[in-house]
Amino acid sequence: MTSAQIPREIFRAYDIRGHALGTDALLTPDLALRVALAFAEVVDSAEQVVVGGDNRSTTPALQQAAIAGLLDAGLDVVDIGRAPSPLVYWANALLAQERPTAGLVVTASHNPAEDNGIKLLHTDAMPLLPEQIQAVADRVASGVSAGVRQGERSLWSPRPAYVRSLAESFRLRRPLQVAIDPGNGVATVTTGAALRAIGCEVIAINDDPEESEPPHPADPQHAANVAQLASVVSETASELGFAFDGDGDRLGLVDGRGRRAAPDQVLGLLAQDWLTQHPGASIHVDVKTSRAVIDHIAQLGGTAFFGPVGHSLGKYAMRERGIDFGGESSTHYFYRLDDPPHYTDDAVRTACRIAQIASRASLEAMLDAIPRYPISPEVKIACPDHRKHDVARAITEQARHRWPVIAIDGARIDLSSQAEGAWCVIRASNTTPYLTVLVESRDDAGYNIARRIASEILSEHGLDPAPLISQPPLD
Repeated sequence: MTSAQIPREIFRAYDIRGHALGTDALLTPDLALRVALAFAEVVDSAEQVVVGGDNRSTTPALQQAAIAGLLDAGLDVVDIGRAPSPLVYWANALLAQERPTAGLVVTASHNPAEDNGIKLLHTDAMPLLPEQIQAVADRVASGVSAGVRQGERSLWSPRPAYVRSLAESFRLRRPLQVAIDPGNGVATVTTGAALRAIGCEVIAINDDPEESEPPHPADPQHAANVAQLASVVSETASELGFAFDGDGDRLGLVDGRGRRAAPDQVLGLLAQDWLTQHPGASIHVDVKTSRAVIDHIAQLGGTAFFGPVGHSLGKYAMRERGIDFGGESSTHYFYRLDDPPHYTDDAVRTACRIAQIASRASLEAMLDAIPRYPISPEVKIACPDHRKHDVARAITEQARHRWPVIAIDGARIDLSSQAEGAWCVIRASNTTPYLTVLVESRDDAGYNIARRIASEILSEHGLDPAPLISQPPLD
């Protein structure tokens, strides 16, 4: 496979992901095998690889091809079968305590069913960085070959030990009835079992991994995908509800009144619990996080540290700063764990933590106490892939001359000199031909000012700000 033949567009910032179904598939079993061979060269300190995958129709063939490639490269493989991404991370870290172990997950997370992907993990269960994923692509393009030794494959189910570890970590003060919606995704493997193990009565919808499609996408970042769960919570008088994405690393929350909690509210709730246990702690947030949450963390005695968007870069930022908890607006919530030692964005762990919180205090009252400011959704502004990063850099440099700017991932521009609490973020999407924009202020008048300034910045760089100009704040 030459450089001209390899579909470079599927080798992305955080993983490998693309169309995997039918004659126009970009991610094929042949490519998965070659990726595995190349991965073995990149993680050359590993002696074995733990491999799991989601429940998409294309996953078994891709997973077996990847296993074949790893074995051909001389690596032993621990095949854990169908598994959410965080379960693979956990198994990777656990096995790495005894023997150098890397990880590979076949999943496309919340993408449509016709897509699939591959996540690659180092021997410390940390994801490959963007440049390392490109190194894998380069090796695939230049040609990869089998090693001298043929590896050995073994089967293992880490699920019972994983569920036990959660049951040992969380205790409910009183029993809770909770509703869950895994979206017929692979989170069904662990979600219900874990919540029952800590003392919850579980009402489940869309929890059949053999079903090809749920009634909605398995993506809790968007309110429409949590509406069915909210109805079930209300109809069954459940005390809370949890929605999961396709591979179990993102979580949506519904309170006992059937209200969806915004991702920033969930981060504020978790941060409050964390700071109760770890006074004065630092909390990792991404550059899209609401100032309301930043203010809430400060009022609780904590410090919010901004990091780049994305689960892989977020984990590295946390490790570099010695931060043990964080989250981002995409409904990822991060933890540094000691047993086994690794960083994870485990939605099931987060659900258990929230259930524990709800068993001790009024979840609704805690959520209501977190301030909310007028904020836009993430607005997409069309910008070609070959221009978007250059435009984002130019906007950042221009903005520095006029306002305070956090330039970690695009530009988070502090507009508080124009309106109280106002800011905007303009950054290049890592995966699509767009710039993404958010604006926020403490009141509607300030929101309109921030929206106008962000629109003017876009216009100055030859972009059409129409989608932003017409965007009201979220309800």
